[in-house]
Amino acid sequence: MEAVFVVASTSIEGANLPTAEQDPQALSLAERYAPHIHCDRREPFLPVVVGYTIFISNGPSPSFPRYIELAPPTKLAIEYAIWWDWDITHLYELEHIWVYVGEKGEVVHAEGSWHGRYHPLVANGRVPLEGHHVVAYAEPGKHAFHPTSELPPELRRFIRRRCWEEAGEDGLLVTSLFEGEIVKTPEADRLASAYLRRRAFEPSFAFNRSFAVERATLLPWPSLREWIPKRIGWWLEQLRASNL
Repeated sequence: MEAVFVVASTSIEGANLPTAEQDPQALSLAERYAPHIHCDRREPFLPVVVGYTIFISNGPSPSFPRYIELAPPTKLAIEYAIWWDWDITHLYELEHIWVYVGEKGEVVHAEGSWHGRYHPLVANGRVPLEGHHVVAYAEPGKHAFHPTSELPPELRRFIRRRCWEEAGEDGLLVTSLFEGEIVKTPEADRLASAYLRRRAFEPSFAFNRSFAVERATLLPWPSLREWIPKRIGWWLEQLRASNL
């Protein structure tokens, strides 16, 4: 079945997307290589907004614990920090895709985040592409990236368990990136867990619900970084008001 693409609006539930003055050339470059993300047909959560960082030389990632190296034939790399409000086991999700571009503007390599680590987005020796756009398959509920929809049986069993029996078990996630700005409390864990348990689902593993990252959802990483704690605060206010 052909994938149905969904594009986020500039207005999202409860708040507008973060805004920022942008360098037109940088934005156009990020848009040109922005990934296409294919999701499970029953996926309850799509990405909301994407922060980008362009590397023209080696350097540390500002949003993921890794160092970016531009080995030949790479001319530049673009890091896409992809924000979901929810993972099926916890409040908020930040996953990453890295696109490496050669001297002639061709995509020469790509990588995707995967449960706190990262691996190549390469299938049958090639980066899966739709035009200049890297194709990535997001695990149902958990959103770790794969270069193909063919997931091994043991991984499918793990995903099913997380999406059904273990939905909401992690409560509010706080990574080192936001320590001191996002505070994990018993109340926050309880609210997030209750919300997610009501959204437990059985994955179909049919990846025909897809999200095309477009200009309206792209902004420089520092602007997204500043917005995230505010977004978490907003969600906790909504959950309190809902009397979960």
